[in-house]
Amino acid sequence: MKKKTFILLILLNFFFTKNILANENDPFILNANKIINNHNESKVIAKGNVEVIQGKEVLRADHLEFDKIKNKAYAKGNVSILDKDGVVYFADYAEVDKGFKNGLTKNISILFPDNSKMAASNGKRFKGTISRLKKALYSACNCDDPEKKPTWQIKASEVVHDSNRKKISYKNAFLEFLGFPVAYVPYYSHPDPSVKRQSGFLFPSYTSNSELGTIVSTPYYYALSPYKDLTIEPMYISNQRPLIYAQYRQRFGNGELNVESSFTNADRRTRVKTYSNKNRGHIFINAKFDHNDFWRYGFNVKRSTDDTYLSRYMFEGATDRLKSDFYVEGFDDKNYFFATGIATQVQSSAYQSNKTPLILPMINYNYQSEKTKLGFIDFDASFVSLTRRLGADSRKISLQPSATYPFKDNFGNRYKIEAKTTFSTYMVSHVQRENKNDYKGVKSRIHPEILFGWDLPMQKNRNDSIFILKPKAALILAPNRGKNEDIPNEDSNSFEFGETHLFNSNLYPGDDKLEKSNQRIDYGLNFSTQSQKKITSDFFIGQSFRFRKNHNFGSKSGLDDKLSDIIGRAGFGFGENLNLSYSFLINKDKMFSTRRDQISVSTKIYDTNLSINYIWLEPTTGVSDEREEINFSLSHTFNDNYSLRYSLKEDLTTSGGLLGQNLSFKFDNECFTTEIGLRRSYYLDREIKPNDTFMITFIFKTLGTFATGRNISN
Repeated sequence: MKKKTFILLILLNFFFTKNILANENDPFILNANKIINNHNESKVIAKGNVEVIQGKEVLRADHLEFDKIKNKAYAKGNVSILDKDGVVYFADYAEVDKGFKNGLTKNISILFPDNSKMAASNGKRFKGTISRLKKALYSACNCDDPEKKPTWQIKASEVVHDSNRKKISYKNAFLEFLGFPVAYVPYYSHPDPSVKRQSGFLFPSYTSNSELGTIVSTPYYYALSPYKDLTIEPMYISNQRPLIYAQYRQRFGNGELNVESSFTNADRRTRVKTYSNKNRGHIFINAKFDHNDFWRYGFNVKRSTDDTYLSRYMFEGATDRLKSDFYVEGFDDKNYFFATGIATQVQSSAYQSNKTPLILPMINYNYQSEKTKLGFIDFDASFVSLTRRLGADSRKISLQPSATYPFKDNFGNRYKIEAKTTFSTYMVSHVQRENKNDYKGVKSRIHPEILFGWDLPMQKNRNDSIFILKPKAALILAPNRGKNEDIPNEDSNSFEFGETHLFNSNLYPGDDKLEKSNQRIDYGLNFSTQSQKKITSDFFIGQSFRFRKNHNFGSKSGLDDKLSDIIGRAGFGFGENLNLSYSFLINKDKMFSTRRDQISVSTKIYDTNLSINYIWLEPTTGVSDEREEINFSLSHTFNDNYSLRYSLKEDLTTSGGLLGQNLSFKFDNECFTTEIGLRRSYYLDREIKPNDTFMITFIFKTLGTFATGRNISN
């Protein structure tokens, strides 16, 4: 039978409330296979594929009756109601009064937009916003298979869903996990799944630590507005005084602000020296804003009362150094400007805080032109001021104009001529000199450099493979520079000769320290292959020849002689199945001896991933100690739900040892995640001792996260 359409402007105003309707003035549209509307009778009847539409709200049923006298509607047979929030109500039978403010249903179920579900034997509706369900179930899990229990569900004698407040409340509620009851609460509530954020208590967490004792936290979340929120987390710590942690977040039209802070009194058992010698705490602030399309600014604050607080209380963000800074950044197609100030707080006994500089300000400007007859014109300008409590203070102004002219010939040779000059002025004090008094004064220097570069990419296609061979060379010319101990070296303390430095006009990363003799030729050869079967290879070998010896780099740098050590790397790739890489620095005086070895292996065999990274490094310029370290990671995915991961980090030097181990097992499905982990830390620094921690985390979709852990160290 052809479906009929009937537009009702008045008669069907009974069915939905104002807060459910998208627009109460929208007309009702009634669709059905058969509509009976006898004006002499008290009823309007619709049969077969009944559909009532107003705005975004839709009701469907097999049969619908409207009693004009009682002002009630009766729907039966596959009843479903879709509201404007995307929530779908299903029932065998529904009886409602005008406006759907009050009514009752039988065998009701509710489907939320995130696929969470609720079901009950019967339900009643009050005031158009409150639904009270008896003998109800709620779950965010897949419940399509009636023979299979969901991963978790909540059973309650009564459930109240307040659609106005977006809240679901339970009375006499049991949490069932895998069909077994695991927890009971007389009363519990949480936001309904249509709510992204709502104030309320979050799941508590429990941990245990050999030093801190038992730690229990109960976070409370405040949804202050759609654009800002606050989380306050009191922590009970059995061996210490209580701790308060708070996090504030706010979004603006042009940026965002995040604040994280904590506070506690000094330890009960051990009095650790702090700034106040009484209280301990920290504050992290991150803010960033866009002024317009060309300018942005922000600041970061990271401070703690003492240098072991963050590690002792196991806060994220605990590092060797806490950096606080502000910045202003501007850019367009040709110009870039950046200004900042940096203050660093040392968090490790391995560093001296009184020698850590305050950088205020540091300003950089760069201009790069489009290609001209002279090539690309660049101009760099910078100013930096460093102040220390102990050691050299310096202020440096640097100007660096440069020009780069690339071109190529008809045979495929590519050439580059690069010329630049650095003008630097240093205002320094407290500069320590060998067998002399500390220096204070002004030093200026001009350092011109020119680079002639060449390479010749050659490609050959054979069968399904591509072969690329590229020889490369560069001639660098710069005046000889003697040792200038009156200029402090701030930007070139750390140096490691590698492929990234080769073919640069200055091998040092900065310009405070210049090469004593910088007339040299760098040369290298790169060979790579690629096939359609995703098999790749990549090889490089290179070296530097200097016209005069340079003793500035040290005897183990690989650069102290005319002929440098040999730089090289080799890499192989077999799609996602296997990737190998090896980089090295060969001692030119002992061809079968290396100064640096770095090996990386990653492989995937079916559902198993393996990663190994190894590095060995001789003491070189800026690196006083030998370094030998290995990082190992192994993970296996059993199926879509289960996975296992293990990682290890070890210092292989004589005085080294294990640095950390992690083992975790994870289960994850559509409604529940749990991770069981064992973490072993070998970090030792004053009050921070090595420890073993066992952690379990449960994440119930729509309900929250519960974490528990225990320190299992002796």
